[in-house]
Amino acid sequence: MIKIENLIVNIHKMTVEQDSDELLESQIPAVVRDELVSTLRVISEDSRLSGQTVVIPEGCEQYGFAEGEFDLPQVLKFLADML
Repeated sequence: MIKIENLIVNIHKMTVEQDSDELLESQIPAVVRDELVSTLRVISEDSRLSGQTVVIPEGCEQYGFAEGEFDLPQVLKFLADML
């Protein structure tokens, strides 16, 4: 069982009155983040990346990454999920 006490959730309504073409130029942090997440997901599905890998070198543990060779599309999906 999960017991949650004293939970406060702040929801800020955000209006974007821009053309969809202008969203990439937005300075609204949530819009920029959403665009980055969407872009990473689209790129991860690109068939040209299939079978490609990325090598994360030793010493990247301090940034939360494990050393090794990883599937590039999966790493991009992972980064999108983290954001």
